[in-house]
Amino acid sequence: MGNNNLNSKGKEKSDASDLIKKIDEFSEKERLTKTSNNIEKRGNSIGLAFRLSTELVSGIVVGSVMGWSLDKWLGSQPWFFLIFFILGIAAGIINVIKTAKNMNNES
Repeated sequence: MGNNNLNSKGKEKSDASDLIKKIDEFSEKERLTKTSNNIEKRGNSIGLAFRLSTELVSGIVVGSVMGWSLDKWLGSQPWFFLIFFILGIAAGIINVIKTAKNMNNES
């Protein structure tokens, strides 16, 4: 009977160690999943920031090039450049606002 009691204690220890191993494996999988999700979220945020900055810069560049071209063609420097530069800034800001609203609605 004493031998039976020792075997059941050994089995309980084995079951407990198996349970601890399973818990550790699950915890490690969960940690890896959270880490990959955090990396993915950071990547999405960087992509969003890059997209918004590209929207703003492209509006300014297009407006500036149009104004510079008109000034060169008409010989009225720097008036069209200044006008279209300001319009480019406004268009860029409007594009950023629209894009941010669309991205916010998708989330």
